[in-house]
Amino acid sequence: MTVKIIPVSEVRQKLKNILGTLETTGNPYFITQYSRPKAVLVRYADYNTLVEQAAAEHPRIVVRSDISSGEPVIRGTRITARHIVERIQAGQSVEEILAALPHLTASQVYDALSYYHDHQSEMDQLIEESQPERVIAAQNLRVEKALEGVAVVHSAAGK
Repeated sequence: MTVKIIPVSEVRQKLKNILGTLETTGNPYFITQYSRPKAVLVRYADYNTLVEQAAAEHPRIVVRSDISSGEPVIRGTRITARHIVERIQAGQSVEEILAALPHLTASQVYDALSYYHDHQSEMDQLIEESQPERVIAAQNLRVEKALEGVAVVHSAAGK
């Protein structure tokens, strides 16, 4: 690992330049580590707007890159909005979902469904990408039926 020492005065000047550009253009500044976003600098007014929108629109749904690969989840859980929608699409009622997932509240389930309807194309894509056939194909695997309802999965290269 290479260590780079940067004097405080240089950091101070660089930060001053970044903040000046941010204020002038209004474009967010992304801080990355290993080519992945770690933090974002935005104008304070933009931050407040984002917080207000997030709180008003779907207060029980959060999107965090470190939980469920960045899928929308019910706040305080690892239950994705997609999971709730898939249960509804499979014919379960909200009451059945609450019985199966007793740590959830009805308002959480309904907010997940509301989130789905507000972001339907994005959510439908997540649902499509999570289909077993798509996951198997993406992993370059081959499925061999063993018995009714039982399958063996092999790498496409062999066993």
